[in-house]
Amino acid sequence: MRPALILAMMSVALCTAPALAKMTPVEQAVVLDVHNRERAAVGVAPIAWNARLAADAERWAAHLAQINGLIHYRTAGEPENGEGENLFMGTARAYRIDEMVGLWASEKRAFRRARRWDQDGATFEAVGHYTQMVWRTTREVGCAIASNGSDDFLVCRYAQPGNMIGQKPF
Repeated sequence: MRPALILAMMSVALCTAPALAKMTPVEQAVVLDVHNRERAAVGVAPIAWNARLAADAERWAAHLAQINGLIHYRTAGEPENGEGENLFMGTARAYRIDEMVGLWASEKRAFRRARRWDQDGATFEAVGHYTQMVWRTTREVGCAIASNGSDDFLVCRYAQPGNMIGQKPF
């Protein structure tokens, strides 16, 4: 192959590949701070950052950026990984990390109105991100962001997973 053709093919590949951004220590601290403030408000133990969960989140965030869509892991038959998951998609560079995670936390208003978080699909859709954040048996989180130029995709993975039907979040 000619060098010019190889260079052109590499340029196309680079332009279509999602941009990954491992979270900086400051961004990790922001994610933990938002989570742990919400957890403290309901009396559950704080969570810690987990690099393995962050690596899993990074792979899924890259996939979401590539397909330009928001679907949960295991929707298309991916193997069970024993992790909980929260997803965010928004206009590229329009949201800070604290705003992305804060949108999940803002679901607590709907949670307070619901008699049970898992009462019906509508209730779960309205509060599921929040309940995963404050789930009493969750101890670790890892997150990553990918962008495809038009949208940013934040994925947070949790161990132990939350949102177990029939159980209370805290």
